[in-house]
Amino acid sequence: MHDLNPGITQNGLFWTVVLPADNVRVDLSAGTATLEVDALHIKDYYTIENSFLGNIGQPTPAVMSFTVVWNATGGVNHYDNPAQKFRGDFRDALAYIEYSGRAGDFEFESAPLASSTTQAAEIGRESNGSFY
Repeated sequence: MHDLNPGITQNGLFWTVVLPADNVRVDLSAGTATLEVDALHIKDYYTIENSFLGNIGQPTPAVMSFTVVWNATGGVNHYDNPAQKFRGDFRDALAYIEYSGRAGDFEFESAPLASSTTQAAEIGRESNGSFY
C-alpha cells in the first residue's frame, strides 16, 4: 500500500502544496488550462491512517511529476448562490493527465497523456466566502 501526499502543516492544512505560478497556464477565453509539476517532493505514508496518526512509522521520501490539461467543450454555465456565498462561470471540459513517481524502491508511471479518458471536468472562475 502507498499513500503519497505532502503531509499536514502546523496549522492543520493537509494534502495541499503551494506551487510556483509558472506551473499553471490558464486561458479562460480559449477554454484551456495546463498544470505541470516536475519532481514534487512529498512522502509515502503507506496508509491514509498513518498519514493522519503516524501510527506505523516514519514516511518514506517520495517524488512525483505530473501534467494535467483541460480543454473546454461547451458553453458557459453560470451559478450564483447568495445563501452560500458562491458564484461561478464554468464550462464542461475534457481533462487529460499523466504522472510518474518514486517512493523508495517503488516506481510507477501512467499511460501517456493522450490516452486519458474524462469522467467529469470543468474549467472556469469562481468566487466565494468573503470574495463573493
